[in-house]
Amino acid sequence: MDYVRQQDVSCLTFRFNGRLTFRDSAAFEAVTGEIAASSVPWIRFDLSGLEYLDSYGIGLFALARDAAEQAGARLELVNVKGPVADVLYRISFDCIVSTPQIGDLRISTMRRTGAEARVALAGNFRVTDQERFLPIIQSAISDDFSRLIIDLGQLTFIDSIGISLIMTAADEARKVGKEVMLGNPQGSVRDLLRLTAVDTVVQVV
Repeated sequence: MDYVRQQDVSCLTFRFNGRLTFRDSAAFEAVTGEIAASSVPWIRFDLSGLEYLDSYGIGLFALARDAAEQAGARLELVNVKGPVADVLYRISFDCIVSTPQIGDLRISTMRRTGAEARVALAGNFRVTDQERFLPIIQSAISDDFSRLIIDLGQLTFIDSIGISLIMTAADEARKVGKEVMLGNPQGSVRDLLRLTAVDTVVQVV
């Protein structure tokens, strides 16, 4: 097994190649060590180049999941296919570690640093996601912090309802003396925030 590591402001990605077995235990310790030391909300294992995974390799993924949770991040497996997908789905590993479909909205674990809370969104934010988004934001607003940052660094699409929900969250926060900020918007999401002038109402950082 070998891997390529890539990191941006909101996601640490490991792209694995070859076969992951008990022989890779020592090499995988470097991966879990980096996860434990990371400060990003998303850890992503890209399995597009992984050809084989034995039971020990599955255990290594579980250890990585635990390391991510302890670091306040969420681990997800992407580009899962072929024999590796067959093994993971046969044992319902997707119930333990997220294996999102392309475009699904994912919401990270809430992270706290002093008086600041941060939640990250990834994928596509559509009208059908409001029932998942609102309870998390309402819970965050009711907590004892002064600032909530919604990290959009891994969000690839947002529709008008998503924009409206973010504005609603900001309004609700202001009513109780708290502040909502939007972090790291990229590409078309950043452009839409500018086009709709959301960035003049909600601070973008």
